[in-house]
Amino acid sequence: MDHNLNSIPKKNIYIFIIITTGIILRLYDYNNEDLWFDELLSFWVSDPNISFLETFNRNSDVNAGGIVFAYFLKLFFSIFGYNSDIARISTILFGVISLLCLVILINKLKVKNILIPLVFLFGFNSYLISYDHELRLYSSVVLISILNFIFFYNLIKKKRNLDFFLVSTTNLLGVLNHSFFLLILLSQFIFIFLNNKINITTVKYVISQFIVILIFAVISKDVILMSINTNEFWIKDIEFKFFLDFFFSRFFSSKILGSIYLIIFISVLFHQRKVFFKFDSFYFYLITIIFISYFIPLIYAEVKVPILTDRYIIFIVVPILLLISYGIMNITNQKFRYSILILIILSTFTDTLLRVKKNEITKPEFKKAINYIAKSTSKNILIDGSLNHEIDYNVIKNYLISLNKSLIIKDKIDYLDEKIWKLCYLPITDFNCDISNNKKNIREIDDKDYNLIKIKLLNVE
Repeated sequence: MDHNLNSIPKKNIYIFIIITTGIILRLYDYNNEDLWFDELLSFWVSDPNISFLETFNRNSDVNAGGIVFAYFLKLFFSIFGYNSDIARISTILFGVISLLCLVILINKLKVKNILIPLVFLFGFNSYLISYDHELRLYSSVVLISILNFIFFYNLIKKKRNLDFFLVSTTNLLGVLNHSFFLLILLSQFIFIFLNNKINITTVKYVISQFIVILIFAVISKDVILMSINTNEFWIKDIEFKFFLDFFFSRFFSSKILGSIYLIIFISVLFHQRKVFFKFDSFYFYLITIIFISYFIPLIYAEVKVPILTDRYIIFIVVPILLLISYGIMNITNQKFRYSILILIILSTFTDTLLRVKKNEITKPEFKKAINYIAKSTSKNILIDGSLNHEIDYNVIKNYLISLNKSLIIKDKIDYLDEKIWKLCYLPITDFNCDISNNKKNIREIDDKDYNLIKIKLLNVE
């Protein structure tokens, strides 16, 4: 037994430990908070008890995007049960598979000396972990992008029909999941045309990607038309401070850590410029993705409306980490190399540890409210007061019933009831939970406040 353990390369043992720890970090306290509204939408859209067409229609109604993610969730719930308590396991699964696929990508690139630092920086990145803890599409975006990098690398090197098919498939899944994946397609076009004359490779690529874009346009035509006709968006104008950190403070969880990563990133770009800026280098392709992911949305903001936010370009975190890892591990001065490596690893580890210990509640406390209501004599719950009442009512009702099937959810007061609880999810009621002035026959007899949730027991007289 000892002989077998000694025969295992130390590098493999380290990788196993890092991946295992990364999985534990993703599983640790993943249900510490209840679902918030965007997650409730994902949960409602992916109900396995409705048809695939109804799922598509619901997804379009709430403009959720991520139809690929919605169908995956639907399959997940069909297998494991429609239960909000296990819902986030699906996104954790994306994160775990992404970790494993990252190992495959590095083996493809044949730069195994960066494997340990890259897997560590990815596995311990608290920004990525936070999205693995949310029932939203962004962890699936990261996974599809890594698979796409693997297949595109194969296409560059081998140019087999299978490679064109796999790149096209992940491109299609990517753009259907989030329209910003089009930026990766644009980067591919740029790379292909810079490195190939008009030949069979470019022709096959153009045809295959034309088909991808055509399918995307047909399926997403309503969303595309709505985007074209929209002259305002929830994202604010880009401020000058954006150009000081390019979302690095978000990608790496704090201004201090973001600054460390940004300084190292810029430094390795300069230090490894002969490798990174060769047009036929895969690293140049990754740099192209990063540049295009900032440049195109910024231009769009000038022409139409601001659309750039960190999570929309979450897929650039992997190229950034890969380039940083390569740059650090190729510093010729050994002492300086390990000094930088220790700095970035220790600062990342410390940040992740602090965030695990922080355990701050920021999301609505539905479960506490429902548990309190469950102990009362009335199980009737009124949900009203939202600006988008019908959808909001159905979304919240669906979640509450999943928490406690004995609840009776209503969207208006039935005067046959003597008592009814009014539940207000404050962000969608403009933080107002007052009783309408014209309802003089209703008296408040109990109330409780939880984070972003307020409940009132009303006596109907």
